[in-house]
Amino acid sequence: MKTLPIYQIDAFTNRMFAGNPAAVVPLDGWLSDAVMQNIAMENNLSETAFVVKLDPAKNDGADFHIRWFTPTVEVPLCGHATLASAFVIFNVLGFQGDLIRLQSASGILTARRDGDAIVLNFPKQSIAPDDVPAHVLAAISDAAPRGTLRVTSRDTDFVVVYDDASVVRNMKPDMSALGKLAERGVIVTAPGDQPGIDMVSRYFLPALGIDEDPVTGYMHCVVAPYWAEHSGKSNVVGYQASKRGGIVDCTIDGERVHLKGNALLYLKGEIYLPD
Repeated sequence: MKTLPIYQIDAFTNRMFAGNPAAVVPLDGWLSDAVMQNIAMENNLSETAFVVKLDPAKNDGADFHIRWFTPTVEVPLCGHATLASAFVIFNVLGFQGDLIRLQSASGILTARRDGDAIVLNFPKQSIAPDDVPAHVLAAISDAAPRGTLRVTSRDTDFVVVYDDASVVRNMKPDMSALGKLAERGVIVTAPGDQPGIDMVSRYFLPALGIDEDPVTGYMHCVVAPYWAEHSGKSNVVGYQASKRGGIVDCTIDGERVHLKGNALLYLKGEIYLPD
């Protein structure tokens, strides 16, 4: 049998059993896409990240290559599993230095130590006003939204903005209806309702095998620039109001978003694969 190390990390939290759990599998070389997808399906977490160490001199300065899989598909960008991977690279694999450069389907990403926290440098996700079908709005809430938009950088997610954070916090979507969307998912967001919190958001994507993502780095690359523009601030703090909950400190830097968060090791083990 072939064995692979596996780590499960709670990301975007400093408290166990909160934030977003992600699996991280360091590899010496890529497995087949089918095997990696099966591992992610078996883990049944919102994302499993696979990382392969690179020679920076031969890979435009990149230290590792990272890929992310939900239980059903590979995705082009994932924040919490990147944070989890950086935690493993820094704290388990013994990476020397304070900045990791990661080659990915979304270009070069970086992860930087900041005390006990890690800061990710991700691409800003552009959005524009757009109509959201009435049946989608009905599937998430009876409340009338302030506005509706769509993520244009990937032509995927709907974004629905409300005036009242309690609407977002108390939302009980019809996941069977949302699961029929050809689009990736639905992001809902509202102004913050507590001191130090600028925005409250949630992310539903049952079409990708995840009813609700607990804490999402990618989503904050969508909502943080929106609320930063509306508040006139470059630094905004988001709370993702899932059952587990998590806080993401976001700084807008041109076309990039710096996502700061903590992570904790929950478990480590081995995967056994047939030769």
